[in-house]
Amino acid sequence: MLRVIGARLLQMLVVVLCVTALGFGLVNILQGNVVYAILGDFYTPEAAAELTAQLRLDDPLYVRYLDWLGAAVRGDFGTSVITHQSVSEAIRLALPPTVELLVGAQIVGITLALLTTVLSLRFRWADRFVTVLGLIGNSVPAFVVALMLIVVFATGLRMVSSIGWVDPATEGWGANIKAMIIPSVALGVSVFPEYMRVLRSEIYEQLESEEYVTLARMKGLSKPRILVLHVARNSVGGLITLIALTTGFLLSGVVIVEEVFSIPGIGRLVLGAINNRDATLLQGAIVLIAVGVVVANLVGELIQMRLDPRVRPGARRRVRAG
Repeated sequence: MLRVIGARLLQMLVVVLCVTALGFGLVNILQGNVVYAILGDFYTPEAAAELTAQLRLDDPLYVRYLDWLGAAVRGDFGTSVITHQSVSEAIRLALPPTVELLVGAQIVGITLALLTTVLSLRFRWADRFVTVLGLIGNSVPAFVVALMLIVVFATGLRMVSSIGWVDPATEGWGANIKAMIIPSVALGVSVFPEYMRVLRSEIYEQLESEEYVTLARMKGLSKPRILVLHVARNSVGGLITLIALTTGFLLSGVVIVEEVFSIPGIGRLVLGAINNRDATLLQGAIVLIAVGVVVANLVGELIQMRLDPRVRPGARRRVRAG
């Protein structure tokens, strides 16, 4: 297991380096005339030359990347050229709302997947209804769901606030959780159909093909008990892997949801950096997103290995040898 973790960490390092190099190049090539964007009405040839020298824009791209990478390894992602705020500080302030939104969306997606799967297994008529519900969930964009939820529950029924995040340190956790309900549902609805599809297929496969299920039935165990005691553990491996893999997808949806609900998170930070041509801030956010995705994938893979011995390294060789 330690060898697997070491190999995966090495792969993570290579992926992050590739992403940062590609991102650094694209950001610096596509950002346009950043000097003009910063100076605006105060643009003069002298001021432009001074700012170009200060930002070292005349240096080769690979030199600037290596300098940035060396500082990033020490935790210094530079300073925003627009707000003059430390990039590390800006990310630190924007990270908690995004993490809370991602966790809330995963809870909503998993809960809906479990409920609809149990419903389809318990009642035959519900299977077609759940399938249609999944198709609707896949078809409707997150921002449309967000606007519908705002109209119904915030504007119409006034059950929750349409403001997506309040600081728990000043307003309390109760107000914070209440404000995050609609954004979490809006983002969670976009992933629950895939969770439901994988969970249903895994459970059906276990029920129809595994010998231990047949043995449990011969012993007289009820279907709910077989599902809880035997099938559930062997069925969640694929779901856990999918949850890890959807982290990147959710991060893309975070940008839209955070903008709709004015949540001061990473997605809104990235959007502001793009609009302001703030290459330094955007590059720091790219690193954070890349690290978050690869770490989530690693954690999902390790959990699946723990739950399902069949996917562990050497399992196939042992089966063939046996």
